[in-house]
Amino acid sequence: MQFTTICQKLIDAWIEAGAGSAAEDVYGSVIGGLGLKMRLSLIEIIGDDPRDWRLRKVKSSRISTRLINLDALFQDGRLGDFQDQTYLEHAVFPKYAAAIEGRQPMVDAVETRLAGMRVVYDRIIIPEKAASPTWLLICTNGRFMTRLPSANVAVDAIDEAILESLLNGSSAKEIAAELKLSPRTIEHRLERLKAKFGARSLPHLAAMLVATGFNKAIDYTGEGGGKI
Repeated sequence: MQFTTICQKLIDAWIEAGAGSAAEDVYGSVIGGLGLKMRLSLIEIIGDDPRDWRLRKVKSSRISTRLINLDALFQDGRLGDFQDQTYLEHAVFPKYAAAIEGRQPMVDAVETRLAGMRVVYDRIIIPEKAASPTWLLICTNGRFMTRLPSANVAVDAIDEAILESLLNGSSAKEIAAELKLSPRTIEHRLERLKAKFGARSLPHLAAMLVATGFNKAIDYTGEGGGKI
């Protein structure tokens, strides 16, 4: 099923569920229809500090990637023991609090950093229908994931022009013609840029540029006099 369909079914089940219903009463009708990139989790609310709340996996996504092991990262247990607390503080806890305060399901699109990755995913948060909820149901649908440069990358004006042309689909030969440089020079600079970014290939380099927004983790010196 599409994520929008999953969300609608979850919301319908939540509306029909009585006060104090179990989470299983809400997700039971959709668990068999979750897509490959969807995850379903239950947050057990224990006390006021969200770091003491506990994560329980209901169903994992069925997509594996060498970039990150999501099952290893999102292990059952206390949220305060989660590896990336910055991610929780910025992308998770505020939305959990909003759903609890609003006492109704919340659907949003998340674009954030997680364990050194740029991730984009859709999410629905469903609180228990109660004055003081004891659980939250979370369903996510992964859309995009790529590794970010390990540190800010400095490039000069020539590198910047090369990267812009690369994102526009130009080949090394075409970039050389555009910049009036030799193909060998362009190839050399592209290899150096791959090394700076930690990219394994030109498509990977392009993906990393998209991940950084082509400006967030790149230091443009504005100078073109670097080594060629």
